[in-house]
Amino acid sequence: MKISLICMDIDGTLVNDHKSIPDKNIAALKKASDMGIRLALVSGRYPAGVRHVEEQLGIRCLKAAIAGAYIFEGDKCLYSKRISRKTAYGVYDIAKEAGGDCWFFSGENWYVTGMNKWVRAEMLYVAASPHVVTIDELDNKNAVINKALVTGSPDAVKKIYKILSSMDINAVLGFSSDTYLEVIPKGVDKGTALEKLCEIYDIPVENTVAFGDEELDIPLIEKAGIGIAMDNGVNKLKEKADYITISNNEAGIAHALYDLKIIQ
Repeated sequence: MKISLICMDIDGTLVNDHKSIPDKNIAALKKASDMGIRLALVSGRYPAGVRHVEEQLGIRCLKAAIAGAYIFEGDKCLYSKRISRKTAYGVYDIAKEAGGDCWFFSGENWYVTGMNKWVRAEMLYVAASPHVVTIDELDNKNAVINKALVTGSPDAVKKIYKILSSMDINAVLGFSSDTYLEVIPKGVDKGTALEKLCEIYDIPVENTVAFGDEELDIPLIEKAGIGIAMDNGVNKLKEKADYITISNNEAGIAHALYDLKIIQ
């Protein structure tokens, strides 16, 4: 099979647990790029966080940020989908009441209603800072909200997920970690992001390979021609994978690309 596109989740997949890209991954992906294979970063992160990883990688990539709700190359937006403000603010109210917090992502912008340890940790990971606003201030901006993100302790996030799952919130829920619950537009997931990239760049879906580690990555690896789970990935993802590589801390992407002879 000729591979024309490699799609990669970032956290827990491309980067190691220290949030840096293993040198072996960089070398292998450079080789793939030199062979004419397109690379795509497909992440729940917002655009600035994805750009930061592209800069670390040192290779021009296609980028599907916000779990596929915002797709761009360079500074050009190729695709954008929103959730309603009513849905976003409803999620915020429930998160606050249950002991969590909620962030909002609008294109290139990240909005929070206050600083806390979750925000500060994310700032370090993505090397970017949010806009601190009140809900009223955010509403007055008439911002297009591509995603809401619930943060908090694992117990709080599970509780919030259970509440939201029982409601018709007109959005899709997915965990990107045990402390992050993504709330994204219906009809959007990492699998549809792969399809959209293939449509834009005229690539057969069967000529793609995708890597992931969390439940949010299941649609991505299911849709790809070859779906690869990281050894550190959740069991639900591994059950759907065509191949399980070694962990993110061991440069699992490079290992799979060589083992499957996608690169030599």
